Amino acid sequence: MKQNEVKEYLKAIYGREKVMTIKELIKGMMLSEITVRRRLKKSGAFTSYNKNGKYYTLPHIPVFDSYGLWNYKEIRFSKHGNMHQTIIQLVNQSRCGLHAGVIGELIGYPPHSLLNKLCAKSLINREKLHGRYIYFSMEDRLYKSQRDKYETSQEQYSEDDMPCTTAVKLLIEKIKMPKSDPSELAGALQKENINISELQVKRFFEKHGLEKKTPTSK
Repeated sequence: MKQNEVKEYLKAIYGREKVMTIKELIKGMMLSEITVRRRLKKSGAFTSYNKNGKYYTLPHIPVFDSYGLWNYKEIRFSKHGNMHQTIIQLVNQSRCGLHAGVIGELIGYPPHSLLNKLCAKSLINREKLHGRYIYFSMEDRLYKSQRDKYETSQEQYSEDDMPCTTAVKLLIEKIKMPKSDPSELAGALQKENINISELQVKRFFEKHGLEKKTPTSK
């Protein structure tokens, strides 16, 4: 069958369905698994990057968002390919890098083990900046651009931008962990999904005379 014929044939098989499994397609098409997979590939069908890659959708069905992602009943698809390829592309396309929390929200999956593997294979860059790990592109020029923009965005933070509720929580954390440095305090609040940087913590403490004093030697 020609490519256009394959596409029209699969449209008829899918009918009103958005996604189908190989078993469902074999049953509907009454063909071998190898033939079904060949026709899916020829049509340009997308494979889900979660659910063990068991779901397929046709190119005309997904409405991808600006990140190239589509979620249908918790079955997730990406223009970029599998989960590893998707994370790499999300990082590469980011303006100033991404932290794990944002990546996890985008792909709908805890990304930490995946990020560790990608870093170990030198497929993405990781740096700890202002109390959190940020992931950047491996492409040198893009990495430099992303890192510069990240630093610029952090420098734009000021204590005055800090909501009162965040300031209160920061003080509570300081009381709970009096020996913690700004990086540790920022990290503790970030775990509670509070958007705060190490630089903000430092400026807040400096303004209110709460910075850690270095004891003078006698």
